[in-house]
Amino acid sequence: MRTRGFTLLETLLALMVFSMAVVALVEAVHQLGGTTLLMRREAEVQERMRSLLIEHTRLPDPKDEAQVKEGDVTYTVKRTNLELKNREGLPLTDLFEVRVTAEWMEGRVAQQATAETWVYPSLFRAPGT
Repeated sequence: MRTRGFTLLETLLALMVFSMAVVALVEAVHQLGGTTLLMRREAEVQERMRSLLIEHTRLPDPKDEAQVKEGDVTYTVKRTNLELKNREGLPLTDLFEVRVTAEWMEGRVAQQATAETWVYPSLFRAPGT
């Protein structure tokens, strides 16, 4: 009489297919976690660069270059004069570009991000000052 059931070969084959699926799932979850951490870190750096831009556009007498080190991230703030002319052809004085560059290591890979804005302090001065 012949009994119905799985042979050893069929069982091993099913176990191998199941193991490969589990390994692929674990790898996908691992990559998702790494990507999430990287995106969170980049969001933190972007927010800090934004705050440095605001800070350096509001200072009454900012430096032309400043460096801020926070943890393993180095922020470099540069302020450069822009030479533009208005519609009448007159040069616009006090027009600056403020650029913040962040550099850090993510694992063994160097990362860099930049944010910039223009600032025209004369626009915000009270008349007669």
